[in-house]
Amino acid sequence: MPASQRGTLAKRGDRWSARWRDENGRLRRRTFGLGRDGKADAQAFLDRTLRDVEALRNGDPITVRRENVPTLRVLADEYLPQHAAAVDPDTIEKLRWQLRHAVEAFGDVKADRLTPRTIAGWRAKLPAGSARDIHQALRQLYAHAARLQIVEANPAKAVPNPAPRRAEVQTFGSWAEVEAIAEEIGPWAPLVVVAAGTGLRPEEWVALEWVDISRNDRVLTVRRTYTRGRLKETTKTDRSRRRVPLRRRVLDALDAIPRRIDTRLVFPGLRGGHLNHPNWRRRDWKPALRAAGADDFPPYALRHFYAASSLAAGVSLYSLARRMGTSVKMIDQVYGHLVAEAEAYELDLLNVYDARQPALIHARQASAEPS
Repeated sequence: MPASQRGTLAKRGDRWSARWRDENGRLRRRTFGLGRDGKADAQAFLDRTLRDVEALRNGDPITVRRENVPTLRVLADEYLPQHAAAVDPDTIEKLRWQLRHAVEAFGDVKADRLTPRTIAGWRAKLPAGSARDIHQALRQLYAHAARLQIVEANPAKAVPNPAPRRAEVQTFGSWAEVEAIAEEIGPWAPLVVVAAGTGLRPEEWVALEWVDISRNDRVLTVRRTYTRGRLKETTKTDRSRRRVPLRRRVLDALDAIPRRIDTRLVFPGLRGGHLNHPNWRRRDWKPALRAAGADDFPPYALRHFYAASSLAAGVSLYSLARRMGTSVKMIDQVYGHLVAEAEAYELDLLNVYDARQPALIHARQASAEPS
């Protein structure tokens, strides 16, 4: 083996590949991602690997030779733009906020110096409601560092990250309560009924267009969301793109909405653009709650009401998950305590089914007898 080596970068199709010989002289290769970021990752990895190989050949510990390991702040600053290439901008903003906690605590610490014990002590002081997501963001950052061999192992993964215990969902008790709010909120009454009768998220009903509603098929298709001033179209394979059956009271509410020629939106703002949800909540929703004598729930409680009333009506967790654009696991975690309230209805269905069986068997036997 030569006294020193430089290694090589090569473009293989649409990806970059780093090649080098290890301390035993064997040829090694590792492939990285697309474009300029992929090339930068490959070059950084190759530089670190060659330093390590040289250290091993000289009998030095690798950990001593890694003087160029970035700080956690630098690592986060490098990671977010690379991660953003394939992720929704809102997700990046959320991840940036979550990583801020770790950067504020350990920003000037070299990434390979953090230990599970230090991370565990830091996690214990995080807000209970958001600790899991903040810790998960740090795990994600260190997984990136491990892929690039900046660190040998993910210290954040060694620390348990249990989900917080969820409080029982609180929502409106009946359609009568929802309709009382609708009566007090005036021109926005159809919005309240539609949200409670379809389970749409606020960012979904803000983006709802008339083309999304099939009156003949009595179905609504969720195709887009609007949040933080951005309109996002859902893909056909996205769980958020779904069809929701429209019950009679929802169809009646939609029929009561006057059509406007200056907008395609079902619930537009005053000037025809997307409704400013925070302003609407402050100016219209909260006063209507007070006037109706209802609890001070956010508009999202209308989605909770849809889930609770669907379970009470006997809708299965699987069907409800499809209508709400989420997973059965999430439905069970958030609304599982409501399933018990649907047990009486379920027993009635089973008793009716059992009672029909002798009659059905008799009818089949009679039809099978020769005339």
